[in-house]
Amino acid sequence: MNRRREAVLLALPATIALTVLFLVPMVLILAQAIVQEGLSDFAEFLTDSFYLDVLATTLRVSLVSTILSLLIGYPVAYYMARTSSGFRKVMIVVILFPFLVSAVVRSYGWMVILGTNGLLNQLLMAMGLLSEPAKFINTEGAVVLGMIHLLIPYMILSLVAILQGIDPNVESAADSLGANPFQRFLHVTLPLSLPGIVNGCVLVFTMSMTSYVTPKLLGGSKFRMMATMVVQEVNVNFDYNAATAISYILLAAILVVQVLLGISTQRGMARLGGGRDA
Repeated sequence: MNRRREAVLLALPATIALTVLFLVPMVLILAQAIVQEGLSDFAEFLTDSFYLDVLATTLRVSLVSTILSLLIGYPVAYYMARTSSGFRKVMIVVILFPFLVSAVVRSYGWMVILGTNGLLNQLLMAMGLLSEPAKFINTEGAVVLGMIHLLIPYMILSLVAILQGIDPNVESAADSLGANPFQRFLHVTLPLSLPGIVNGCVLVFTMSMTSYVTPKLLGGSKFRMMATMVVQEVNVNFDYNAATAISYILLAAILVVQVLLGISTQRGMARLGGGRDA
């Protein structure tokens, strides 16, 4: 009982701060929008093909960014968790260094690289692979690339924390029982690392869904995601109720995907033999 009371007391300041500074303003903004306009803005969003296309683009970019971040980040995280080489410290610095640079600066860096007269076009033309500059900037691919560069450190750090907690002797035991490397990964490493995969995917997906700077700079004025639409409704159309509706639909989409991810992960852990009782 004392431990539970101590845990409640420790969590109480953060709970009060989140309630007062986050939950209460959200409820008040939603209530104001409903009182003034009812549910018309929500209905318009859900019935307008333009807004639905923006939502689909946001989900697609976020899911692709999350999947690619996982596929790229997992091998890096596994190497960092298992190696005793001094190169590991260099990798940690390389992964943490982007946190010292703002998203705006990093996006402008990609604009220099991917622009019509950018480094990538100049390199490809010098190698004879292109006869004229290709359009890399202001595309969905450029936004995904910028997202991965921005968010992959979160994926790697989430995975490293979990992979370091997996006893290497467990993997050695699988080898001694005749498992090949693929079987060892599928039946031992993957189930035990699923919590890190879930944490990393939730972080990357949520931040991708709510990203504004990267889509705005790398996607251009014609590329729209949910966050850019919120800013447009506030700064251009001065329609705060529409911005509220878009924000809450964005929040609902994030929560739905997270719930589905949690359910599928729980079933996957049970099927693979991972989880708390493994």
